[in-house]
Amino acid sequence: MFCACSHPAGNSVKRAPDSPREAARAIQSVKQNYAPDSRLAIFNVGVEGLSRELVLTGEVDRAEARLETIRAVESTGAKVIDRIKVLPEERLGDAVWGIGVLSVAGARLGPEHKAEMGTQILMGEVVRLWKCSPNPLYPWYLVQTADGYLAWMQTGTIVRCTQEQADAWRRAPLLIVTAMEELIREQPRAGAQPVSDVVMCNLVRKTGEAGDWYQVELPDQRAGFLPKHAAQDYAAWKQARRPTAENIERTARMFMGRPYFWGGNSPKGLDCSGLTKTVFFLNGIDLLRDSSKQAAQGAAVPLDPDLSQLKKGDLLFFGRPARGGQPERVAHVGIYLGDKLFIHSSGRVHVSSLDPQSPLRDEHRIRTLLRARRLLPGQ
Repeated sequence: MFCACSHPAGNSVKRAPDSPREAARAIQSVKQNYAPDSRLAIFNVGVEGLSRELVLTGEVDRAEARLETIRAVESTGAKVIDRIKVLPEERLGDAVWGIGVLSVAGARLGPEHKAEMGTQILMGEVVRLWKCSPNPLYPWYLVQTADGYLAWMQTGTIVRCTQEQADAWRRAPLLIVTAMEELIREQPRAGAQPVSDVVMCNLVRKTGEAGDWYQVELPDQRAGFLPKHAAQDYAAWKQARRPTAENIERTARMFMGRPYFWGGNSPKGLDCSGLTKTVFFLNGIDLLRDSSKQAAQGAAVPLDPDLSQLKKGDLLFFGRPARGGQPERVAHVGIYLGDKLFIHSSGRVHVSSLDPQSPLRDEHRIRTLLRARRLLPGQ
């Protein structure tokens, strides 16, 4: 319990501040500045002590966040003992980067298999490593994707490397897999022993050619042969992207019937934002991972009862509007196709309608349509 003594008027004795509570408020203010979304930044700082001497504990991903936290708590009048760790962990050494080595690897919200799926890391994708779980036999790594998403990956799903090695991988003669699914084989012939499966958007390093096959190396140095029809030169592929409305629809329809999978962003399964992210990436536009973040990208499109302002390729967002003191909650996203039709991943990837009279109508989505955003150039 906190209490304060009263003193006669004019007494120069200063009242001891309510240090822990003031410190907690100061820490929260700094957190809002550096990590307003815990999915995208690391700021876990606590305070211990019941007097004017407070111990700051926890971890952050930026040295500036640590320094500002110390200053903010000191401004309350408390003496600070700093025990905040700045990640990455020292025990990781210089190998604080990783490259995905499986066609699709689950990245979870905690360091265990039963934790909720957060996203998927694809072969050849480079991630940042921040720390390692305590289990020395089966360690998990807290990683951050190129678009900022934080999740845990089990050892064996990535190969650890230095920044120089990660940069060398990015500069290598990479191939992007353009087939929905394929196999890398030990020999350049059908029926040879598989080395690994690959899926669309995987990246492998080209090391040679053998007739109708590319000779390739995976990020963990496994090697094999990939049919040429299943991949393209990554640099040339990127140059050829044309993000038009027709290309967006054509790409999205390639995934028709693919299963919904929470946290999925691969042909093996996609959640709603995983579908939109993948479709737009395949057309040269990078989206953030979650629908709530995608809802802030691009330009707003007004919604009227006839949806007359919408154009093919716009993103549609669904959820709960702000009301009763609760903020808006974006819970779903789809891609508008025109004529009140949209494609989305819900149960499976399929086309639904916002027209109440259509046999394809989705009454739940009709009721929960929140907003639309336009990302395609020239629309």
